[in-house]
Amino acid sequence: MKGFRILPGLAALFLAAKAMAGGYQDLDALDARIASTVGDSGTPVPVDRRIRLGQCPQEPEISPLSGGALAVRCPTLGWKIRVAVSSAESSGSPAEILIRRGDLVELVVKGAGFSASAPGTALDEGAAGKTVRVKIPTSPMPVSAVVVRAGLVAIQG
Repeated sequence: MKGFRILPGLAALFLAAKAMAGGYQDLDALDARIASTVGDSGTPVPVDRRIRLGQCPQEPEISPLSGGALAVRCPTLGWKIRVAVSSAESSGSPAEILIRRGDLVELVVKGAGFSASAPGTALDEGAAGKTVRVKIPTSPMPVSAVVVRAGLVAIQG
């Protein structure tokens, strides 16, 4: 069409819509890439599974921020997230108690192709790698989960 042009704001909206049609960013792969960027210098907090990021057409950019965090962004689509990173010395030694009875925790369940999380209350205390019982609102029975870090426990599905 002669005289047809796309305004810059509409071009970004078009690219975002096109990316959404292509699916969402694989958060497990993004977590793995973030962890490899951090290496042994700390432990990144997993990306919140409730968010839906458009599939970035290139590798997302990862850059350090102040305060022990990373910025992860897709310049093409315009999304940017902040990922907290705990330093290696503050991640806790195996004997250090990270979860105490009555603590509010996030329970994460991961399996092949899925991930889910729910809030819960710790019924036991535990160090990193130890199993604790967690009471979640949707279940009359407590579940057993492994302490990942302070405030986070996980079940591998």
